[in-house]
Order: sequence, then structure tokens, then C-alpha cells
Amino acid sequence: MRSGLLRLLGRSLLMTTVCAVAACSSGPGHTQRPASAGASGPVQVPGCSTQVAAGSGLSERQPALVSVPGSPTGVAASPDGRWAFAALSQNGYGGDPRLAVLAVRTVASGRRLALVRVIKLPPPLTAAWGMSVSPDGRLLLVAGGSGTAVLSLPKVVSGAADPVLGVLSDGGPAAFEAAPSSNGHYAFVTDEDSGDLYVFNLALALQRGFDASGVRIGAVPLASGAVGIATSPDGTLIYVTTYGQAGPYGRLWVIDAARAERAAGRGAVVASTAAGCQPVRVALSDDGRVAWVTALQSNAVLAFDTATLRQHRPGALRAVVHVGSEPVGLVVVNGGSTVLATDSDRGLVAPSSGLANVSVISTEAALARRPALLGVLPAGSFPRELSYDSADNTILMSNFGSATVQMFGVPAVGGAQGT
Repeated sequence: MRSGLLRLLGRSLLMTTVCAVAACSSGPGHTQRPASAGASGPVQVPGCSTQVAAGSGLSERQPALVSVPGSPTGVAASPDGRWAFAALSQNGYGGDPRLAVLAVRTVASGRRLALVRVIKLPPPLTAAWGMSVSPDGRLLLVAGGSGTAVLSLPKVVSGAADPVLGVLSDGGPAAFEAAPSSNGHYAFVTDEDSGDLYVFNLALALQRGFDASGVRIGAVPLASGAVGIATSPDGTLIYVTTYGQAGPYGRLWVIDAARAERAAGRGAVVASTAAGCQPVRVALSDDGRVAWVTALQSNAVLAFDTATLRQHRPGALRAVVHVGSEPVGLVVVNGGSTVLATDSDRGLVAPSSGLANVSVISTEAALARRPALLGVLPAGSFPRELSYDSADNTILMSNFGSATVQMFGVPAVGGAQGT
């Protein structure tokens, strides 16, 4: 995240001290009480914590690694798996937003990443944070600052002089993540500072121009710290995390996509629930039945039953898996049997533990309330985002602190490295 979360640092440090002394209370009715193996009864929402789970190291092949000229956040791959992209900013507050274009090459020792070119992103972008590829594989969306750049993916990879098609400008100060609708007609953008989910008619922008009337549909007001976003497999629902103020006030929101596209505002909200201490990312299982969330200051990954959540019934929280320090990035792989989360160890709420890793979680074990942390894979400094490349079954990861992009094979559930 950017300056919004950094501004909470002072209060977060105080909360961390309180948590360490007072067993991490997260407010009335939300005490941190991890479920034991095979436990019955409701799972409790975790509070703030400085305790981490140190998983054992998993074996892996030598990952591909490339240095990039800036601090990468969002990463994505082209549909054919031949290209990778990284959104670059120059420091923790953004600045000089750019897109790194990387070639994915196969050599005798495995895969290799090579920096091919860097594309400067236009104003009003003041940073480059989240990134996504349209369902048809032809557009690349990069959010940062006061806008979201829309680029032609074919032009990006060919090196054309004009790959930026336009900018979706919402007027908000801190666009963070962008996601297209399932049909590619709309774009949804979280704004960290305003706490809104902005909605754009992307098809109209491409047809009539990005400044055309009706392109900016409106906003769905949520809460401060709106960052993570995921759409359901059928495209009908949008899931958003807001980390809120310092402490255990983060929430997971469910939004009706069709209502949001009709400018329903807050009326598009279907449900929301407490999601631990500063939840920052959300990813869905392949069937959309489980929403996985990284709670940064709980040092945990949470699992929610989406049907229960939408129906406002108790018991939506199905599992809490304690992982390493300050988890951020999140991806579901292996047909939904495995979740990966980056242990950013960014030192935001406590001194760095020196354990920046990728936690590997068994979803079956987690949902059965058994020990679910299979182990960890190595990462660079401040591993931030994860993206799955289905073309060759690999994971892309941005190491924000060490200015590198990493690629590695998807680990099998048993811990052995995949191809």
C-alpha cells in the first residue's frame, strides 16, 4: 500500500504494543482465539498481533529473477505466457509511474525473465500499483494515484510508440487496484484514501473517448483503506477489502456488480464483515465459494464462506491460518487446493524479522481446521504481489524492496515443487 497506510504507522505501533501486552484484543466480540485442530464452534476473527508462524522451507527449483528500474507492485502475464509485466513506482509514496515489459524465455536451466523495455505512464497517474489483464487478453489496466491507465497489450509487447489508449480518471487521490468486469465492458477501481470503489464504462471509453460523458459511472462508498479487489467467477459480485483505521477495523465487502454498473452507489453493497487487523487483499476459490483474505497486522490468512456472507448468516469465517510477518499478496492455485501469500516482513508495525517468504497453505486442511501451513518459499525484500500464469503454471512475484520480479513454479500441495 501507499501513503494511506503509512500515515497509520504511529497509531499502529501503539496498537502493536497494546496487542503484545494484552493478548491482541480486536474489539468487542472479536477476540483472537485461533481454532485448534478439529475444533467445533465458530471461528473467531483474529485481532492485531506481532506473533508469526515460521514455516519450514520447501524445496524448489532455482527461480527466475530480474532486476527492474523501480519498486514493483502489480505483476501480470500475457495470456500466452511469453510476456510478463510489472507496475513500477520510485518509492513508497509513488512517483514516476512506469510499466516494465519482461520477456519470458525458456533456457536449458528452466525459465528466464529479461527486461525488454519500460513504458512511462501518463498523468494523472502519480504511481503504478495494481494491475490486471482484461478477459479477452487485449487490455492491460494499471492503477495509481488519480487515474487508471488502459494500455493495448498487443502494442505493449510489440513495442509500438503509443500503447496507452487512455486514462480512467476518478478524481480520487489514491487509485490502488483495478479489475475489469467479466465481459470486459466495465472497470472497477479501489481508492485507498477515499475508501470508494469507482466504476467506469470501459467499453464506452474505448468507443467514444475516455473523456466522454457516461464513462465515469460513479462510486460505491465503502470505508477508508479500500485496496484489494476480486470478482466472482460468474462476474456478478465484487469483493473488496478495506483496512480501515489502525487496529482491528478492517472489513471484507461484497458488491453487486450489476447494481454498481447502474450507479446504485452504497445501494450496490450486498454484505460486509469484520476481516481482522488491516485486511489488504482478497482472492476467490475457482468456484467462488471461498474468499481468502490476507490480514496484514493479524499475520494471518482468513477464509470466508461467500454464500454465508451474502446471506448475512453467522459463521461466514471458516478458517484462520497464521503465517509469517505482514502478509500482503495472495493467489489461489492448484485447482483451489493451495493458497500462496507473501509474508512481506515490511517492518511497518514491528522491526523486520528477516523472514520475507511466501507461505504455502493447504486449503483443505485450513477449512477442516487442521494445521494448514505447508511451509515457505524464499522471496526478496518486501514481497508484495502474486499473479498466476496459467499458460505455463508459474507464479510471478514482485519484490518491492529489492526491485526485482521473480518467477517460480507452482508448488504441489505436498510441498514438492511443481513444473
